[in-house]
Amino acid sequence: MSEFYLLTKPNCSLCDIALQRLQQAQPTTAIQLHLVDISQQPELAEEYGWLIPVLIRAHDDAELRWPFPESLEEFLNS
Repeated sequence: MSEFYLLTKPNCSLCDIALQRLQQAQPTTAIQLHLVDISQQPELAEEYGWLIPVLIRAHDDAELRWPFPESLEEFLNS
């Protein structure tokens, strides 16, 4: 099982869309998705404030920034 972190913040409509796209994705193996509210972590809010939603792959810290490209499943499977 691969782990991913979706960086979000409250009242973020793009974050809601990103979460929907992730729920609709069909990776070849199961994933575990952690939602991270950057508004609760000042260092993340400073770094990612205008970039969210951002999907981070845990095993190599690779980032996929919004808008997620058509290769979302490829990123989830890497």
